[in-house]
Amino acid sequence: MRIVKFALIIAAVAAILYLPILSAEFVYDDIMQVRVDTYIHTTANFAEVLSLKVMSRDIIDNNRPVMLLSLMLDSLLWGRAPFGYHLTNLLLHSLCSAMVFILLYGLLNQLFPQDKKNIGPLWAAFIGALIYAIHPVNSEAVCVITFREDLLAAFFTLLVLILAEQFPAKRKSVNVLLGAAVVISVFAAAGAKENGVVAPLYLLIYWLVVRKAEQWRTWMKLIVAGFAATAIFMILRFTAVPVETKIFFERAVYPGGSFSQMLAIQPRIWVYQLLEIFWPKLLCADINGYSVRMITLPMALIVLVVTIISSVIISRRNFGFGMGMVFFFLAVLPTSNFVPIFRPVADRYLYLPMFGACLVLASIICRLKTPKVLYRGLLIVVGGIICLCLCYFTLERELVWHNGLSLWQDTVNKNPFSYTGYENLGFVFFENGDFEKAIPFLKRASELRPNSADPIAALAVTYDGLGMTEQADEAARKAISMDKLYSDYDDLTRRFIWTPEQAEKLKVITDRILAQKKTE
Repeated sequence: MRIVKFALIIAAVAAILYLPILSAEFVYDDIMQVRVDTYIHTTANFAEVLSLKVMSRDIIDNNRPVMLLSLMLDSLLWGRAPFGYHLTNLLLHSLCSAMVFILLYGLLNQLFPQDKKNIGPLWAAFIGALIYAIHPVNSEAVCVITFREDLLAAFFTLLVLILAEQFPAKRKSVNVLLGAAVVISVFAAAGAKENGVVAPLYLLIYWLVVRKAEQWRTWMKLIVAGFAATAIFMILRFTAVPVETKIFFERAVYPGGSFSQMLAIQPRIWVYQLLEIFWPKLLCADINGYSVRMITLPMALIVLVVTIISSVIISRRNFGFGMGMVFFFLAVLPTSNFVPIFRPVADRYLYLPMFGACLVLASIICRLKTPKVLYRGLLIVVGGIICLCLCYFTLERELVWHNGLSLWQDTVNKNPFSYTGYENLGFVFFENGDFEKAIPFLKRASELRPNSADPIAALAVTYDGLGMTEQADEAARKAISMDKLYSDYDDLTRRFIWTPEQAEKLKVITDRILAQKKTE
C-alpha cells in the first residue's frame, strides 16, 4: 500500500503542475492535424487505423497509428475543443510519472541489497520519479497535443518493463497473458512513434541485468517475440507507404546536408541535450545551429568521451547507474539523425530518455548513506529549492506553449536565427489582424530563407490587409514565380501548408492578379 500511495502522490504532483495547460489553445502542428484536418474527426476511419491500412494513406501521422487512434478517441469526446486533448496529455504524463516511480522502485529493490545505513530504494525512487514529473524538459511533449506521440511511446515502453517485472508467472495461463501483453505493448510503442523501437531492447537489457539467472528459455521466447513485433511494424513502416503523396512532398535531409556533415554536428546536439537537462533555460521550440554555437566539435567529443568512461567506471560498482545510462542513450539514438528526420533536435525527444536519466539519479541516491539529523534538514531545504526551481521553469514553459503569440515570441527571443519562429510569429500577427506587426517578422523569415516563397506569400496578404494593393500584388507575383503552389488554393490547403482561412486571403489576391492579366 505504501508503494501505491507514493505512486499516487507522484501522479498528483504531475497533474497539478500541468493544470494551467488545460486552458491553452491549439498551437504549432495542432492547428493542422486537429483543427483543420477532418481525418481524426471521421468515425469511419477507425477501421483503417485499427487494420493499419492507414499506413498507406496520404495523411498526417500515417505511420503512427497508435497516435492517430488516441486523437480519434479524443475527437469522439471533445470534437475540436482543445481542452479535452490537453487533458489526455496531462493524464498520460501523470500516469507515466507514476509508472516511472513503480519501475524505479522495482529495479532498485532488485539491484541493491537492503541496507538500513543507506537511503534505500523507496525514497530514491520517489525522488527520481518526482524529477521526471516536474522537469521542464518534458513540458514540450505534454503541452502540445500533436507531440503526444512521445508520451505514448514512453507509456508503452514503460508498460513493457512493468509487465516484465511480473514475468514469468507461476501459472501458465497468466504467463501467456503477460507475454501477449508485452508483445502488444512493444508493437504499440513503435506504432506511437519511431523511438518506441527501443522497447524490446529495454526488455533485453532488463533481463540481462536483473533476471538473467531465471528460466532463460522462457525469457528468450518473450524477447524474440518482442523483437519480431517491432520488426513487423518497421517493415510495414517502410513498405506500406502512400503511392502518391501531397502532404510529404519535402524529404528530410541530414543536418549540414550530408551524412559526413551530420557526424560532425550530432555530437554537439547530444551535448546540448545533456545541457538542457541540467539548465532548462535552454529549452526552445526551434533548436538549430545558432542554439549549439557555443559547443564546438572537439568540446562535444571530450564531454562525450569523459561521460562514457566515467559511466563505465561507475557502472562496475553501480549496475543501476549503468542501466540508466544505457536506457538514456538508447532512447536518444532513434532521433539522432542517422536516418534523416525533419526536425534534427527537439526538447520532446528527451521524454523517454529522461526515464534513463532518472534511473541514474535514483541509483546514486539509493547508495548514499542516510544523512545525520544535523544535515537532513539542510538536504531537504536544498532539494526543495531545486524542485521549486524546476516547477517554476515548467510553469514558465507552459505559459510559452499557451498560444501561438507567446510560443513564437519566446522562440525568436531565444533564437534570432529561427526561420520557423519568425515566419509563424508573422502568421500569428496577420491572422489577428495586426498587419503592421506581421511585416518585419515575415521579412526577417524571408531573409533567413531566401528561397522560400511562404513568407513572401504571407507578406502579400499583410500588404493587402493594409490596403497596399500594389505591394500585395507584387509580393504575390514573386511568391508564385518562386513556387506555383501559391497560385493553387486547393493544393495549398490539401498539403496543409496554409489553413483554408489563410489560403482564402491569398486567393483574393491571386484572383485579382489573374483578372488583371485577362484585361491586359
